[in-house]
Amino acid sequence: MDKKAKNIMTKARVYLLKNNPFYGKLAMDLEFVESKQFDTMAVDGQRIFYNPDFVHKITFLEVVGVIAHEVLHVVFKHHLRRNDRDAFYWNVAGDYVINYILIDEGFTLPEGGLIDYSYKGSTTEKVYKEVYKENDKQDANTDGGDSTSDDTSDSGDDDRQSLADKMFGEVIDAVIEEVEGVSNEEQIQKLEEEINAKVIDATQVSKSVGKGGDAFKSIMDMVRHQSVSWEEVLGNLILDKTSSDDYNFNNPNRRYVYQDMYLPSIEKKPSPKGVIALDISGSVSKEDMAFMQDAINNIIPVANFEELTILYCDDCIRKYDTYSQGEEVELDYICGGGTAYEPVFKYIDKQLDNDIAFLVYLTDGYCWDSFSEPDYPVIWATTGTSRYFKFGEVVDVE
Repeated sequence: MDKKAKNIMTKARVYLLKNNPFYGKLAMDLEFVESKQFDTMAVDGQRIFYNPDFVHKITFLEVVGVIAHEVLHVVFKHHLRRNDRDAFYWNVAGDYVINYILIDEGFTLPEGGLIDYSYKGSTTEKVYKEVYKENDKQDANTDGGDSTSDDTSDSGDDDRQSLADKMFGEVIDAVIEEVEGVSNEEQIQKLEEEINAKVIDATQVSKSVGKGGDAFKSIMDMVRHQSVSWEEVLGNLILDKTSSDDYNFNNPNRRYVYQDMYLPSIEKKPSPKGVIALDISGSVSKEDMAFMQDAINNIIPVANFEELTILYCDDCIRKYDTYSQGEEVELDYICGGGTAYEPVFKYIDKQLDNDIAFLVYLTDGYCWDSFSEPDYPVIWATTGTSRYFKFGEVVDVE
């Protein structure tokens, strides 16, 4: 084992914890494994494999950048989403999606990486189709059997090699072990849920030390357009509005003491009051109400509220319930008439003095109310349309 390379990798991870805690916290959950099977680094969702020759070849800050690069592969679940796509071009697409984020966040990456701002905001699947289509064209040109076919084939190989030379961190498929009675799809879903929880945890650490807010926002702007669940997006939006944890250096986090790393622990504090409004108009079905129950079950553990008010509203407030921290919330199915959002905002103003941490409005979106934006954060979670929302964050429920 190359102890010097391992030491550089460990120091780079500590550097991330101190300077980019969102990335650092996620990197702490990935085991470092030395391997010359890969030319640079690679990640499978559980481990980061590193070639010691590559670690020695690049600068320290570039090592930090490549570790962050591998972390983002995991955040975007690239190791779980490939399916039957070509592994090489899936890796290329993933790099195009995440590298510009790292550059924008101030990371230093090895020279000549795959950077193309024309792909900004694109999903990995969409970028894959574009880069793989170019490869298909090269393959098609080799099928004619004319005198130029060999040259074209060489050109295709050169193009692939040119891309390979710009890649400094691979993503490889997660290892899915066979478990009796559990399908691969169920295991992948479980791994995705674990990643979601780790992302939320890393966000808490980052926000509690006043770092990484902007970085996480830009990442989430991208994640919202990737193949992730609406529950994850909703949970992270609420977390962004309500985080009030303290970073405590007097009580070290025991999880990392065995590595001689004395990191501060997180003291969780209850958030202020929260409000969830339910659209019970005639256009809302029992299926929509089931979604609302699922959404609430996802909101409660993330928001860590002190007090939660549930408002049932069609064109007026039909019912309200208040829950203390730890109480289980079960919804009543109430079918109303027309739709109006304004009664909810008036209730919060008159009954709660606008003293809330957030409002989540669960609706199908079919309402044309017009009123002023409140001072507290508003998150719309819609099963239908989002075209009529004039302010606030929007989560499109699929």
